Amino acid sequence: MDLSLGFIVKKWLGSLLMPLNISLFFLLLSFYFGITKRPYRAAATLVPALAILLVTSNPWWVNQQLLENERVLKAPSQLVDSFDFVVVLGGGHISDPMLSPTEQLSRSSFARITKGIELSLVNPQSRLIVSGYGGSDPNSNAELMEKVARQANIPPANIITIPKAKDTEQEAAVIATYIGQRPTALVTSATHMKRALQHFNKYSSNISPVPTDYLGKEVQGEQRLYEFLPDARFIHRYDALWHEKLGIWWQKIRTYFS
Repeated sequence: MDLSLGFIVKKWLGSLLMPLNISLFFLLLSFYFGITKRPYRAAATLVPALAILLVTSNPWWVNQQLLENERVLKAPSQLVDSFDFVVVLGGGHISDPMLSPTEQLSRSSFARITKGIELSLVNPQSRLIVSGYGGSDPNSNAELMEKVARQANIPPANIITIPKAKDTEQEAAVIATYIGQRPTALVTSATHMKRALQHFNKYSSNISPVPTDYLGKEVQGEQRLYEFLPDARFIHRYDALWHEKLGIWWQKIRTYFS
């Protein structure tokens, strides 16, 4: 597995800077100050740990943050038949030979390839480009999504697989060699779309965003009081949004120093 030092460092930093890990770091500090009998420092580090956990697990607050970020780019009201390429970015998977390809895909990967298949069926003249790295997994995300697309009767000759691009930046660079300036639909999760477009717009001015896999929902009807209680599912949803914020900041830092 060919991984550069910079790529490994980026992944480690990205994981360590997630809200749950930051909260655990403060909790460990608080525990240390507690057993060393420094109560004021213990309290000072306990407060941010609890604050992060309470805020990022609050359903109402997390949902509002997701709505503000995911709805910046509007999804098309209808799927049109004007694309030469449909690009579906990878979103993770776990290979398990006991499960079907669709069951091995993560939630985001499944949502993305489903939308990509819909677009491909509306645009039968288009080529479907699926990408996604495998990491330490024996199969790449792109290969699994190709299998799902073929099961949906997308002709194999219409599918281009990009299995070795490790992140969105590399995906954009490789895929640009195929699409050029031809009309292209870009399919990825709504939280990821803003950052993905920044990379793809470097190479093409003919990219149409088609976001999917929305995590924030416009709640219809009155919410019950218990729905405002902390919920671990919303920590996971906020992680996805925070990951994208870190990615955008990382891009800005690299651009500044380059």
